[in-house]
Amino acid sequence: MKIVVIEDNPDINDIVNYILEDEGYEVISSENGSIINDFGHIKPDLVLMDELLPGARGSELCRKIKGSEETRNIPVVLVSTMPHLDELVRKCGADGFLEKPFNISSLSALIKEYKQKSS
Repeated sequence: MKIVVIEDNPDINDIVNYILEDEGYEVISSENGSIINDFGHIKPDLVLMDELLPGARGSELCRKIKGSEETRNIPVVLVSTMPHLDELVRKCGADGFLEKPFNISSLSALIKEYKQKSS
């Protein structure tokens, strides 16, 4: 399973990458949303994306992903400390959310849920 992690905080990015790689997932990380332009080539199975990114919000990037025929079926999970994250997810078309701070077991359970859906 190939997971793209878009997170501008290097510490969080490193921790998430370590956890996911340790569980056997292929992880591609980015500190900004420009990577979504390469999704046709990368073909991720899941995107974990921070809401507060430099340049564009995760919800804006999610709308772009979901608005494209080529990428609309890629599951997108917003990860944020923002209040009312569930409403934001609904408005932008994301498939789910994970509130920061999160624990390892919550992250692992979320990934396993999407892995089962893609099987």
